[in-house]
Amino acid sequence: MSADVYAIRGETAWWIFDVGASDEAADFVNNLPCDVSVGELLEGTAPRLHQDAVPLKKNIVISHFHRDHFFNLSRVSFDNLFVGRETFRHCDENIRARSGTQVVESPLQFEDGLKICIEPIPSSHAKGSLMLTVGDDVPDCDCCGEQSRDAIAFLGDSTYPTVNHNGPDFYNVQLLYQQIQFLKGCSAQQFYMSHRRLVLREKESILQILEGYYAQRQPNKNVIEVTH
Repeated sequence: MSADVYAIRGETAWWIFDVGASDEAADFVNNLPCDVSVGELLEGTAPRLHQDAVPLKKNIVISHFHRDHFFNLSRVSFDNLFVGRETFRHCDENIRARSGTQVVESPLQFEDGLKICIEPIPSSHAKGSLMLTVGDDVPDCDCCGEQSRDAIAFLGDSTYPTVNHNGPDFYNVQLLYQQIQFLKGCSAQQFYMSHRRLVLREKESILQILEGYYAQRQPNKNVIEVTH
């Protein structure tokens, strides 16, 4: 099984969210065109390479450490890698030692023709999960402030429960509450969630689902079991 892989083109780089675990996913990342640069299109003319063009970089953000999301790291080419602390622990030694590898423990923001925000998100599913927000109007990385319909957030599996192979899946009550509050303040109004066949979901619909689970919490219990 392989997670969904997303690629967003900026002015100087591809911003890639997760790399999956399948041959198809690895080929997708490796075959992204990097020989085209900003300023290549001139009004009223055919596309041509700008005189000062430089190859597009590949910047990868890994949502979390589960195999179906990051296994292909050793099979794809990239310039910079952004991971959570737990994902870093699961990376092989060569990737950990690369100068372009960065552990994200607080929000990061970049300008690349559009605003890029990488930040930790509370999650029951996997410790150290990251969210990527992309848009022209991403206000701040602290995920609190004005909202923008132009911004889109990539959540990976972060809104899913803990997978329990010996019983029902479950949410941690405290982490679920923290996640709901976090997403309420998120600038994006639309979310991509992994394993959902690239379907864009409205923020309010996701919050309704999470709040529905949170409403099922019981006194003196730290988890909320999920029955399918």
